[in-house]
Order: sequence, then structure tokens, then C-alpha cells
Amino acid sequence: MPSASKLTVVLFALLLAFFSPATIAAAPFEFSVTAKTAFDKMKGTTDKGTSAKLTSQYTELQEIQKLTLDWDVRIDKLHYQNEETVLATRKRIKEVGAEKLVQLEAAVVQTKKKYEALFNLYDSLNQQLSLAKSFKDKWLTNALKPQVETTKAAVQLAKLDIRSKETALRTAKASTAKTIKDLRELLSGIDPLKVKIKASKSTISSIKKQFTTETSILNQVLKKGDSTATSSSFTRMLAYTKQINEQKQKTYTYEQQTMSIIAKVDAQIAAIK
Repeated sequence: MPSASKLTVVLFALLLAFFSPATIAAAPFEFSVTAKTAFDKMKGTTDKGTSAKLTSQYTELQEIQKLTLDWDVRIDKLHYQNEETVLATRKRIKEVGAEKLVQLEAAVVQTKKKYEALFNLYDSLNQQLSLAKSFKDKWLTNALKPQVETTKAAVQLAKLDIRSKETALRTAKASTAKTIKDLRELLSGIDPLKVKIKASKSTISSIKKQFTTETSILNQVLKKGDSTATSSSFTRMLAYTKQINEQKQKTYTYEQQTMSIIAKVDAQIAAIK
């Protein structure tokens, strides 16, 4: 049995893994104990209107950041759903017409095999006729000629049958290739959306840096007890958070558009006979 101290270490490690820097960073803005104390003290020394405004700004900032977290959950869920779905869609595109092509290829092989004996007979009769003619054997030549002509007619029909099967295979291959190309082109409509999503993430990253910088400024003005500067800092932080949420909303819209394109491709694949 592990000792209590070992269990404590394990639990602490699990907590660290769960509350990773990314997880902590994603939480709504909260004052440190020192900053909260300074904030409450400043509100107590300023007029009621300013105090109420500061409280309202702080509350609004937390509410808007909770909305940011909500966007993150929705975006992640839809993003991973799209990633999983598009992989399955790409696989189905590769398989379009595959079963039909296998059947047509088998038909060509089977048809050629079916007429092998006929072709061999025709070749044999032609060889015998050539020999009969070389030996100037009129009786044998006259006997073989009708057989060669009859077999020749059958061979011509057989070749037409084979060509028909080969033409059907070539046509199906060309049609399948075009269908796959069209489906892939339609699915490629998600690529520009990926670029837009990447751009939104880049914008969010830049805004977050500004937000972090502003957080440092807020802590400094709180220490000084400057209520006007604190309110101004809150205003900027609120603006940054709203900009982040606007980008999050755009990202979610791009993921929805991605989902629609994938669904459209899937519908077209399902309609292929």
C-alpha cells in the first residue's frame, strides 16, 4: 500500500495536470488577493457613483469572459466534429464508383476468358488453311474455308462484345474520375475557411497580449488608488474582451460553414448510384 505522502504527491501531480497553464489562463479575469484588497479599499474611498461604476465594470468583464469560455467550448466541439467528419468524407470520396469499376473490370476479364477457346480455334483453323494452301490440297482447302469463315464471323462478334465491355469500363473510369474531382473541388471550399480561422486565431492572440499588458497596468493603478485610471483600464480590457468574442463568433461561423460544405459533399456522395 502506498504511503499517505506518496498519495499526496500523486494527487498534486494530477491537480497540476488538470489545472494546466492553458486551463488557468482560460478562466475569467480575477483579482489577486492583494489587488482585490486594493480595489475594495479604493472603492471605499471614492464617491458612490464611481464605486458603482467600478463594480459594474469588473462584473461586466467577468461576464463577458464567461461568454468567451462558452464560445471556446462551442468552437472546440464543432471543430473536432468537423475534423472527424471530413476524414470520413475524404475516405468515401476515394471509394466513389470503386465497386462498379471492380465489377466492370471483372466483366472484361471474364468476357475475354469466355472467348479464349473461340480465338484459339480460329487461329488453329487459319494455320490449317495456310498449310492446305501451301500443299495445294484443294479438297482440304475447300473443306476448311467455310469453317474459317464461320469462325471468323463468331470472332468478330466476340471482339465487339469485348470492346463493348472495355468501352463501358473506360467510360466508367472517366466518369468516376470526374465525379471524384468535382467532389474534391467542392470539399476544397473548406480551405479558405481554414485560412480565415487561422487569421481569427492570430488576431485573438494579438488582442490577448494587449489584454495581458493592460492587466499589468490595472494592477499598477490599483496600487496607486487611482480610480479614474482604473476605470479607464477596465474600459480598455472590456473592449479587448469584446473584440476577442467577435473573433470567436467569426470562428464559430466559419466552422458552421465548414460543416455545411462537408454535409453538401456527403449528400452528393449519397446520391451517386
